[in-house]
Amino acid sequence: MVTATNERAGRRRGPALEQAIRAAVLAELADVGYAQFTIDRVARRAQLGRASLYRRWDRKADIVADALAHTLPPLPAAPDTGNVRDDLLACFEQMHQLLDELGALAVQALAAELLGPPDSALRALLRDQVLEPRLQAVLDILLRAAARGEIRPQAATPVLARTGPALMFQHLLLYGGPPARVLVEDIVDRVVLPAAATA
Repeated sequence: MVTATNERAGRRRGPALEQAIRAAVLAELADVGYAQFTIDRVARRAQLGRASLYRRWDRKADIVADALAHTLPPLPAAPDTGNVRDDLLACFEQMHQLLDELGALAVQALAAELLGPPDSALRALLRDQVLEPRLQAVLDILLRAAARGEIRPQAATPVLARTGPALMFQHLLLYGGPPARVLVEDIVDRVVLPAAATA
């Protein structure tokens, strides 16, 4: 028996079908959050048979990872103005835009996956495509600043590179949105630069 759902789903193939699934995933996340998210709900929203989704994804972390992977903006070039403060502010502004786009959805997903299996596709996505490249950009800024003599060479470390992004992420987690620019400037001027300052 051919149902109306099957007929509608049957018209979609390839990229159109994948786009419909990913749109349904993001809509479900926005409506119910990660904790209440299910693949069955995505199937209903996308007007697809649930078996067609379970053949590709058997865990919600995997289908969410796929949707986010195709939604994330490309990693922008690391700022290189020749001034460490300007570079950090520009880099953190890029992070601000990303956090604003992903918002609480990514935070919910990440918080849930931190307690999940270490081989989670979602955890790997957030680590490899979202967090690590941006932390490396901050470290590169610090390394260039150290080479120019703007900061102590010993300060150009992964620990300090993580400090600013960690404070921004904490603000998103606590308040549901990225910090305002004035708070980002405080992070740079009151935390990162003093910790890296030359004698």
